[in-house]
This record gives sequence, C-alpha cells and structure tokens, in this order.
Amino acid sequence: MKDEFRRGPNRPELEPFSAEVEGTVSQYLLNPRGEVDGLLLEDHTVIKFPPHLARELVEVIKPKDRVRANGHLEAEKLLKGHVIANLERGQAIREIKPTPPERAVALGPLQALSAAGTIRLIKRNPHGDIDGVILDDRTLLHFPPHAGRQFAKLLREGEPIAGIGFGTVNDLGRTIAVAMLGRSTEALALVEPPPAKPRKHPEDRQVRGEES
Repeated sequence: MKDEFRRGPNRPELEPFSAEVEGTVSQYLLNPRGEVDGLLLEDHTVIKFPPHLARELVEVIKPKDRVRANGHLEAEKLLKGHVIANLERGQAIREIKPTPPERAVALGPLQALSAAGTIRLIKRNPHGDIDGVILDDRTLLHFPPHAGRQFAKLLREGEPIAGIGFGTVNDLGRTIAVAMLGRSTEALALVEPPPAKPRKHPEDRQVRGEES
C-alpha cells in the first residue's frame, strides 16, 4: 500500500487543519544540538515533534517502521504531529508538555563540521521558506530562511551542495547549522546576517502616545 496523505477540507496555505498521515519512516530529523525533533517518511512527508519527546520517540519509532500520525497540516507534506502510532508494534506517543528541567537527551557542545553531497530533499518551514536540506547520506543542513533566499539558485534537489558550520554527530544522525554554503567546498560563501528590522521613527511613537 502506498503512503497515504489524507487531509481535511481546508487548504494548507490558508491555515493549519487536522490531518492524518500514514507511511514508512525513512529517517529521524535532528536539530543542530542532535535532538530528534521529527521524522521523514519515504514519500518525503515531514512529521514534526517537540524535542522533549525525543527519547520516547526513538524508543517507539525506528526507521523502516510503518507509522500513522495525526496532527495539524502546516504546509504540504509538513505535519505538526500530536499523536503518532507504530502500526507494527501497536504503540503510540502523544504530544505532552515537558517537565522542566529534564531534557530528552544529554546534550554536548556543538562541534565544527562540514558536509558535501547531493541534495536529496529541500526542507521548508510552515511559510514555505527553505530552511534546510537533507543530503543523500542523510546529513541535515540547517540555515535560516533568509539564507534559503540568498542561496536559492543552488538549492535544487539532485544538485550538489557543500556546507560548513557547527552541529552534532551521534547514533541517530548528523546535523549541521551552516555558516557557509556553496556548490562545493572550494566555492563556499558566508551566510549573510538577517536583514535589519526597520527602526521605528520617533514621530511614530509620539503619534501613538497622543492617540492613547
């Protein structure tokens, strides 16, 4: 049976809505600190979960397991999961609030890392901005949305990419918050700082003060 992607009556670009996703797990998704915060299915659907569920998630769900997840569809093939079930084991995980100060995993310092390979998948945030890529060796490269716009011409599935930055390598995967990107390690460019927010003019504050 092919991976199923069932959704409600509203369009995902308008607002999130309840949805159900079923498919086979391709790999864990990790944030730069090495915490599992999602799953990638074989049909390239991303299921997001908060990092405090990482320990429970990796105990119940393994790559190649068949899963079903319910949650809110934030964009096409991007589900914010609330419940996920392992269809083979009959176990399920529900999103629950964390109990501070316990963390899901013991976190170490980030280390300088580099990666080069072919882009397997373009990652996008709920607004549709590119905020990362997954390479053919399953390494995750993370970057802010403005960097996705800066390097837009390079970010194509099936194309080569290289990056250096800081991240984590552990038993669950390899993940890097990049500081430089390029077509190859010999052609890297710095990720530009985010655009400055427009400053509020003093006259604007004065007008608001008079109105109040």
